[in-house]
Amino acid sequence: MNIVWMEMKKIFNWKILLLLTFVNVILYYMLVQFDIEYFPNGRPALDSYRVGVEMVEKYGPDMNESEKADFRERYEQEVQKADRFIKGREDFKKAGIQSYGEFKSHNGTLFERVYFEEGINLFWELQARETLLDFQRNQDTIMTNQINRAEISQKKKLKDLKETGQNDLYPDVSLRNMEEIFRNIAIVVLISVLLIVSPMFLNDRNKQMPELQYTSKTGRQLFQKKFAAGMLSSFIVITVLLAVYLSLYSLNDPSAFFDVPINSFVAAHYWYHLTFFQYIVLSIVAIYVLGFILAVISMAISNLAPSFISLIGIQVLVVLTLLIFGLKYILSLMVSMGVPIWLVPVLYGILIMGAILVTWRLWMRERKLDIVL
Repeated sequence: MNIVWMEMKKIFNWKILLLLTFVNVILYYMLVQFDIEYFPNGRPALDSYRVGVEMVEKYGPDMNESEKADFRERYEQEVQKADRFIKGREDFKKAGIQSYGEFKSHNGTLFERVYFEEGINLFWELQARETLLDFQRNQDTIMTNQINRAEISQKKKLKDLKETGQNDLYPDVSLRNMEEIFRNIAIVVLISVLLIVSPMFLNDRNKQMPELQYTSKTGRQLFQKKFAAGMLSSFIVITVLLAVYLSLYSLNDPSAFFDVPINSFVAAHYWYHLTFFQYIVLSIVAIYVLGFILAVISMAISNLAPSFISLIGIQVLVVLTLLIFGLKYILSLMVSMGVPIWLVPVLYGILIMGAILVTWRLWMRERKLDIVL
């Protein structure tokens, strides 16, 4: 264990920590900041979020028919408020507008003034409520069309969802924000893992350390110790970064929707009946798994690469492949009905088995390796 600790101290040297901090600051401003600082992003997203929070507080994570009727009644009450507002304004009177219904069909300067110059919350929130009511009103038709277009494997799930009547109820602002943020957090975490473990074995080879280490029994076991140090270091980096970024993500107040099933959000169809909180936990677990897999691949490349130039070239290729082609399916679409239900488990199974096989092959190679002095 002492050797593992010493190897971890070598990994977390001040140069690596400084580089890690610098890279994370840059990537935060490039990838994460916008979705945290500008959430909800403009209007009507802001108003959809407010209405959604109000709905969860009043009705809970699901809505029965009486609650849906209450939501429609609440909309009518807000329309009455808008009518009174309109009747009390001279500019509406001059334009010949006496009700909210008449105002909805008005496209002149008055529309621009109310929505964009004055930014009156009442009218923006009415639009958000109307969107949700349209989904609720056409819920059966929407699901029927989805079922008719779906593949055979999707039809049963969609039919079950249709029978519950718990789809297309809540605004999807928080859900989409979470998916975008977690995809970008995963990119930051994976690049950080790559930075700390990539030089591990190549540094020792450049200093011709294996020639000295492998002449003793303890030295022959050093590969295991270094590998363990790399995995533990990856765990620490992933945990610390997730703690930091999830703390920042909490500023978006996702807890309001924690108990809402993800299939209850507007235009959301997922294979599994998870709550929003369970979906977040599953995404965190996925980032850990991907981080460990990438750590194994990076250490394998470090162990085999002949030079830093080739190490960087191969690592860049691995990262680009993962980010461009892989991350979409193994994280962003992890439980989405947009991909076959078997695809993501198979991909994770291949990656995990591949990582295990690579580890075993490297260890067998180290045991049989001859050192020529």
